[in-house]
Amino acid sequence: MTTTPETGSSIPLRVLDHSELFKDEVYQKQFEGKTEFENGSDSAEVARVLEWTRGWEYREKN
Repeated sequence: MTTTPETGSSIPLRVLDHSELFKDEVYQKQFEGKTEFENGSDSAEVARVLEWTRGWEYREKN
C-alpha cells in the first residue's frame, strides 16, 4: 500500500480519469464559480488604474 507524502496516510491515492473528473460535483461547482472572474475590467478601467499606480498618491500609500 502506498502512502501520500503530505499526510503519511496509508490510504492509496485514487487518480481519476479526465472523463470522470470533470463530471464530479466539486469540479462542476468550481467551473460554475469561475464565471465571476472571466469577464475582467474594461480597458478604460485598466488604463485608469495603471495611471493611478504611476502617481504620487499610490507611491505614498505603498
